Amino acid sequence: MTSILYLGPEGTHSHEAALQRFGATADLIPCLSHYHVFERLCDAGAAPRPLAIVPVENSSEGPVTQTLDQLAAHPEVTITESFSIPIRNHLLVRPGVKKLTSVRRIYSHPQALGQCRATLSKLLPNAELLPEASTAAAARRAAQEPDSAALASDAAARINGLVALRKNLQDSDENITRFFVITVSRRPARPAVKPREIRSLIHLVIGNRPGALLHALAPFDASDVNLTFIQSRPLPGRPWEYGFFIEAATDWKAPAAEAAWRLVLALSEEGRKIGTYPVV
Repeated sequence: MTSILYLGPEGTHSHEAALQRFGATADLIPCLSHYHVFERLCDAGAAPRPLAIVPVENSSEGPVTQTLDQLAAHPEVTITESFSIPIRNHLLVRPGVKKLTSVRRIYSHPQALGQCRATLSKLLPNAELLPEASTAAAARRAAQEPDSAALASDAAARINGLVALRKNLQDSDENITRFFVITVSRRPARPAVKPREIRSLIHLVIGNRPGALLHALAPFDASDVNLTFIQSRPLPGRPWEYGFFIEAATDWKAPAAEAAWRLVLALSEEGRKIGTYPVV
């Protein structure tokens, strides 16, 4: 059975995504951080190679930069699938806490805190917002402190013996997180359902000069390749220089798309395809 790595512990939104995609009978393995997910994925020597589920962007808070940085640091990793799930963040407290005024601290992952920022400022303007490594870790912390709460899922509440003082605190009802299924194997995973479309993610390093990004991406425009995601991240050891993650709505099979890619490479310092994958 193929193991599935995810950002743990149990009760995180990544755990929820893994359950939805692979089912409760899958061999799900929690990891301590985004770094550990990639470390275990790339260090695994046994066959079959594991898969991993990592969050890549949220509809309210934008890209998950820890995932992007690890994708840049691990060229052996490829993306095999993209899927999305709705995210619901609840204000979890110990049983017996009935009043919002009892909550002095709120723990959660920075993404979840950001997704609920406006609601929290109205509901609990004086509460201290404190980041944790995951929403599940935040729930574990809140279970130990009588005047604290966590922004986390129903599963995190159940696992840690907490109750929801308020439900659905996300600022937007359309709060959705997109996940990648990744591996170091070149054998693509079979999609859970028929894909809605095919996309590809690339990483480019472009010279720091006026118009460089515009010129490098112009071949995609000329070839009618739609770009669905562009995000810059700092290049290690090169202050104020950046690499660019770019998602294109193509599988590169069309001659015009492949020709555009070759020209983009010629206009860049370096570039690589991270993966072509179904969006399900």
